Amino acid sequence: MFPSPMQYGQRYSMLVTYSLMAANVVVYVALQVGGDPLYSALSQTGSSFFGGAYWQVFTAMFVHFDIYHIGFNMIALYYFGRLNEISYSRGEYLAIYFGTGLLGNAVSLFLLPPYVLTGGASGAIFGLIGSYAARNRNLANIALALVYAVFILIASAGPGVNDYAHVFGVAGGFALGLLFTRLRPPE
Repeated sequence: MFPSPMQYGQRYSMLVTYSLMAANVVVYVALQVGGDPLYSALSQTGSSFFGGAYWQVFTAMFVHFDIYHIGFNMIALYYFGRLNEISYSRGEYLAIYFGTGLLGNAVSLFLLPPYVLTGGASGAIFGLIGSYAARNRNLANIALALVYAVFILIASAGPGVNDYAHVFGVAGGFALGLLFTRLRPPE
């Protein structure tokens, strides 16, 4: 459905993608050992954040609540991370990943009820989907990326899912992708 990174003549290491995946897995294992107190400290709620736990807007990007949550996110990170890592510089890729993850989490602080617990890398991953569509801006690639994003939104809909992080992640990723591709046009 989507092109393989090898179609782009990939010659680069996937250091950033693999490092982000490793960080997510390490935090997941730590959360399994640390239990509820660590989940409370690292996941995000509006009440905790506005009460002084400002780190949560960042740390929540690495919090996953069960094996399916982290598994699905790591598969998506592997795929879209690799596509982005060959399309953008490491600095641009990290700016997209963390910028969109932070944007989605920050916006959700104002749109979700204050005691809703949120976490996950999906806001940042949606940012990678948006930046992929921006980098490869032909109608077919944009349509496929948007179909994939809508599929994930529908598949993950339900209680406890931060759809605001998803929506603002993909929008932020598309905007950053356009910015970076305008600074350095596609080859």
